[in-house]
Amino acid sequence: MRRTTITLALVMLLAAASCGGKSNVPDRSPAPQSTLQRACAWLWKQQGADGGWHSETYGLMRSGQSLTPFVLHALLSVPEEQVARPDGGVEKGLAFIRTHTNSEGCLGRSDRDIADYPNHATAYAVRCLVAAGHKADAALVRRMCGYLIAQQFNAGRNTSPESLRWGGWGFGSDGGVMDLGHTRHVLEALRDADALDAATADRAQAFLRLLQRHPDEARPQPEVPGEPGGETANTYDGGFYFSPTDTAMNKGRHAPAAGGRAAWYRSYATATCDGLLSLLAAGVAASDERVEAAAKWLEMHPAIDHPAGIPTDDPTPWRVAVHYYHLAVRAEAWAAVRRKGDWPAEIERHLAGVQRANGSFVNEDSPLMKENDPVLCTALAVVALAHRS
Repeated sequence: MRRTTITLALVMLLAAASCGGKSNVPDRSPAPQSTLQRACAWLWKQQGADGGWHSETYGLMRSGQSLTPFVLHALLSVPEEQVARPDGGVEKGLAFIRTHTNSEGCLGRSDRDIADYPNHATAYAVRCLVAAGHKADAALVRRMCGYLIAQQFNAGRNTSPESLRWGGWGFGSDGGVMDLGHTRHVLEALRDADALDAATADRAQAFLRLLQRHPDEARPQPEVPGEPGGETANTYDGGFYFSPTDTAMNKGRHAPAAGGRAAWYRSYATATCDGLLSLLAAGVAASDERVEAAAKWLEMHPAIDHPAGIPTDDPTPWRVAVHYYHLAVRAEAWAAVRRKGDWPAEIERHLAGVQRANGSFVNEDSPLMKENDPVLCTALAVVALAHRS
């Protein structure tokens, strides 16, 4: 009788399945992970035993000093209820930051011979420590912010207000580029730590006026090498270019001199996103004309699959080299101004189509901006996916 009952139950279950009916057996298969969850899971698996993230692609970033705070900050930007963090993962990352920060308050100089993006690394380290919120880190954060403030190009660094460097930040050593990207990262760190004083902010806003080609900025725009001199034109369109001194890094290139007017560096998407975020971090209100003009430029150039303003025929492959950086900074900028629309879903659809089977991302089109490093590239994708309006 017992065997007959079991057999009958099995027959009924199979019949229900064959007829499209539902059985009472619960489905215990795990829910499919989202693009963001898979990317975060892959990044956490890359954390080293020392708590850091280390490049296996580039020797310069192998120390983990610049990668670790950037990756950790990206992961901290994802709510824990949305993506679980491994036990001890955050604390191990913070310990790496504390251990590698020198007495000056700088991260990125553990190797005396090779500096690992010290201003970038220190800025993101500050943001990680502030986000973690441990009171014991307060003194360290103050020291790091003091280092960052001292890195601004001002009178203390033998720079006058007439200099094109005035008010900005660079790589963080005697060499290296000086640009909008480093300026943005430092300003955001100082803002997060509530350490941005009025004088530092005023100088930074002067630097931003120059790169936005704002009519209120008295300094002339940088000359374009190989172009004849001429009158500085009013070319203000709300957008930004990248650097007034390391001009080869201006990916929008330049408009040629014409009709007695000097050549000038064009606005483009990644620089404009950086500029908008820099303005906000420097204390400029979202309702300020400068912020609104930058947001309008982005509205007029809304593409997410390429950075608008970078010429398609440029022999240097900037357009594809900054693909993932563009997605990340575009999402950050649009979230900062609370842009409406389905852009988060558009970015997610785009990234879902190029995510690798293991959850990582890599830019296979160009190594120029190191996006062929999967740790860096996946962190950029996480930033792009984590931001919502």
